[in-house]
Amino acid sequence: MNPDESLFKQHLGEALFQIGVDDGSWGLCGTLADIQWPCAVLWCKATPKESGQKKYYFRFTLDGYSASAPTAVPWDINKNQPLEHAAWPRWTAYLQKVFNPGWNNGTALYAPCDRKAMQGHEKWKEQHSAFWWFPGSNIVKYLRFLYRLLNSGELNE
Repeated sequence: MNPDESLFKQHLGEALFQIGVDDGSWGLCGTLADIQWPCAVLWCKATPKESGQKKYYFRFTLDGYSASAPTAVPWDINKNQPLEHAAWPRWTAYLQKVFNPGWNNGTALYAPCDRKAMQGHEKWKEQHSAFWWFPGSNIVKYLRFLYRLLNSGELNE
């Protein structure tokens, strides 16, 4: 096991992640043995809106963790492929910005903690400092971002 995978799995066992698991906010899809590094599928609770979905799954690409930010895409766990764009959460204007399949060909979220979106958006470091990924950050930072969006539809730092 390489150091970035080892650190990621360590973070999954720590209290910061486990508190979210215990209260039903987020979790790992499957077990640690199911992780196919450098990818892992995690879920995040959602307040059901028009889709009625109670949780969304995300496939994270984690190479270079945690020195490098992860990138994530909504995931269909039944088909083991990216979630169809029509099924992405989009019930508010802010969600439509973050879950924008037209951005980056629908391969990532437009988020201050996503490595693909961070490029060229250095102003986000101040505007969304609570969610900007710095070397040494924990996956919980990204999950908290998703949780806030999926349960309020807005980003309130």
